[in-house]
Amino acid sequence: MKNIAEIDLSVIKRNALNIKATLSANTKFCAVVKANAYGHGASEVAKTLNGIADYFAVAILEEALELRKAGITTDILILIPLFSFEYSLAIDNDLTITIDNIKDFKKLATLAMQKNKRAKVHLKLNTGMNRCGIDDISTLEKILRLSKNYSHVQITGMFSHLACPEKKKISKAMLDKFSLANGIIKEYNSKAICHVSASGGYLLGLADYDMVRIGLMLYGYKPFSGARAKVKPALKLIVPVIKTRTIKKGQAVMYGYSPLSADTVISIIRLGYADGLERKSIKGQIGNRCMDVTAIKGKRKRLVISNVKTLAKAYGTIPYEILTKITMRASVRYKR
Repeated sequence: MKNIAEIDLSVIKRNALNIKATLSANTKFCAVVKANAYGHGASEVAKTLNGIADYFAVAILEEALELRKAGITTDILILIPLFSFEYSLAIDNDLTITIDNIKDFKKLATLAMQKNKRAKVHLKLNTGMNRCGIDDISTLEKILRLSKNYSHVQITGMFSHLACPEKKKISKAMLDKFSLANGIIKEYNSKAICHVSASGGYLLGLADYDMVRIGLMLYGYKPFSGARAKVKPALKLIVPVIKTRTIKKGQAVMYGYSPLSADTVISIIRLGYADGLERKSIKGQIGNRCMDVTAIKGKRKRLVISNVKTLAKAYGTIPYEILTKITMRASVRYKR
């Protein structure tokens, strides 16, 4: 029997509307639905937010194509730079491609010209996270100048990502660089959509610019404390109990053989590390988690996980990691 993941799409919609209500009329709302919408179902979430979100953001080409197949016609930004062999499909499906160097810009521009189609681009600026991105302003300027020779490429925006929005001094340096780049790109295209804040930056009110990218908060969790918008979790995982039994003092449960110090009633639930949680033991759990089952203290009819924040804290991780894994082997049921 599979676990049941109940996902309330009306909650996600309300979270989005609450966030959007805090934005100025000139600031667009980008719904981040990468990683299967953080485990909530990318196509269903996107269809729910169609008409609310001005943009959708994904990580890879396949995620964007899934949305197009589902009938989503809204602009879709692929956040991670593509391999050049993926450009053709991206152009054909009217996807916005991330570019962070001159070489790739030329490859994309040449292909778009050969296909006689327009390629939409957001430039990625590296402000200090050092994953991807244009490292220096002079390279940004070179790409903008170069783009004037390629009519089949339209640079519609620019973005970056804040490595630690909660650290004011570091974020200020990142935002200073982004602000300088924003002024430069606006001289090239006054309508360019420039964006740097994800859920954390948005919540702390650092810099909305032309668009904010909202991922975690869309699904009901805040990376930091803040009252800018009210959100609540949309996902509830219902885990069935396989059996309840009494383990006598001196006996052990699960791998490793750690004898119990007293007679203990336990419930075996259908939730293992193959279902997205870590193997190690946490409070309320007996022994290490197996691949497919877990032993918990007490007689239970079922286990319901409705807020992963406490669970993430117990594992020493973040809600993102739990959310993106916890529905892997679950049967998903949507509420609207």
